[in-house]
Amino acid sequence: MAQSEKPGKKTTPPRGGRKGGTLFPKINLAQAVDYARKLVAKTHTGPQPASTVLPGVFGSATSPGRVRASALKQFGLLEGGTGAYEATQLARKIEAAPVEELGELLKAALLSSRIFKQIFDTYHGDTVSKAKIKQQAQALDVHPESAEECAGLFMESAVSAGLATVDGDTIVLAPASEVSVKEGEASEGKDTTVIGAEPEPEQGAEPPAPAASQGTVTPEAVTGDSGGRRVGVAVTINVDSSSDPEKLEKQLKLLRQFGVI
Repeated sequence: MAQSEKPGKKTTPPRGGRKGGTLFPKINLAQAVDYARKLVAKTHTGPQPASTVLPGVFGSATSPGRVRASALKQFGLLEGGTGAYEATQLARKIEAAPVEELGELLKAALLSSRIFKQIFDTYHGDTVSKAKIKQQAQALDVHPESAEECAGLFMESAVSAGLATVDGDTIVLAPASEVSVKEGEASEGKDTTVIGAEPEPEQGAEPPAPAASQGTVTPEAVTGDSGGRRVGVAVTINVDSSSDPEKLEKQLKLLRQFGVI
């Protein structure tokens, strides 16, 4: 008769289970973009639950589908919880972009992955081996058993984004000066890094007017009359294409009050 397992003895977890450590996308950027295009179509009319998106977009309602959804979130292409998944603005831009505009959007997606951006920031402009990238992945707390996979996916994704060329196990990364992600193209997903984005004004707050549209009103002793008093007003208004129409209207109203116009 087989001996029963001794109390307190630890069992080996099934292979493929979560290993812990720093999260990284478990698919490369090219695969993520393919799924993102499907996601844009699937959520065109609004957010959809995981029960629809996982099998309909990622081909699996179980662990493989969740892993792919997680990768898209890290690339900044998917947002929302399991009750309301939808494509991000970046994903929609990628789906609609002409070929000549696609490159910058793919760079934004790659650098939306926190760990992939950290690796790029470490080695941009350098020629490094896959072994070196694996070492850096482990230094960033990727599980040792997953570090090589992480390095390989980073290399594939950097090439897809136009930020690297690969020769065997060596990768040549573009310098940071070649990364120019415009405002609004950066990721909105969880645990992502925004590249080149300016902070938006608080909701309801009026943005500051450009300096060129500001006017000055200065009383001076020039000809004019107001209530029996000789009063003069010198007005300077600088106007350019960025001037705020509402502010200009207020300034014109002020001029009318002084009788200048």
